[in-house]
Amino acid sequence: MRSGTQFCPGCGESLIPSAVAPEHRVASVSRTRFIEHWGELKRVGWLFGLLLATSFVFGIAWRSAHSPWLSVIASAVDAAIVLVAAGLRYRKLLFLFQLRPSGLRDSVVLIAIAFLFVALATAYFWVIERLGVPMSSATATYTRAGWPLWSMLLLISAMPAVFEELAFRGVIQSTLERVLNARDAWLIQAALFSVLHLSPLMFPSHFLMGLCFGYMRRRSRSIYPGMLLHACWNALVVLQELPA
Repeated sequence: MRSGTQFCPGCGESLIPSAVAPEHRVASVSRTRFIEHWGELKRVGWLFGLLLATSFVFGIAWRSAHSPWLSVIASAVDAAIVLVAAGLRYRKLLFLFQLRPSGLRDSVVLIAIAFLFVALATAYFWVIERLGVPMSSATATYTRAGWPLWSMLLLISAMPAVFEELAFRGVIQSTLERVLNARDAWLIQAALFSVLHLSPLMFPSHFLMGLCFGYMRRRSRSIYPGMLLHACWNALVVLQELPA
């Protein structure tokens, strides 16, 4: 074989594999990355799909049987779904549960976001009320059934704050950040959160909630500030609805 020959005279195989190896490596890396990203998106789809199905099924059941026990069952089912999803990604979510010292600037920003959210949400529902749009009560069913205040705070305030934040600002937002950029992940989780509640009237308010809670999670790298604000807002709604 003469010096400088690039192909085998017998089989035609290239004798310079290094010339094509980089292309194969790039294709292999791209394929692996696509498989990983597709797997992450499927996890988000499964979690959101199950939560949406639960919301839809219990929403239909609520029309025929106004019972607080439906809320108890729905909350338990949602909690189980979220805990399984979070458990499967436990190691990748650990950073959200670490307590980190917060600087003065970050603390001021988080407090400002909290006040801004309360002001905007309050203004939105005030406008809706002034327009005469009928709004459902979150506490009426519990009050008619004679359930105590602590049960309403648990089911309307605490449980949604913990499990919705864990699902959307925890599993979904952190998973999307591995596939998309941080801004797109932030916007998508807020949109999904608003759709979950299956009420066009609540889409704007809950999209705003998703944006504020998601930003607090990004800013603090912790899920706790969003949980706290979420619980406080829901508790405020409960207390405002209770008869004087």
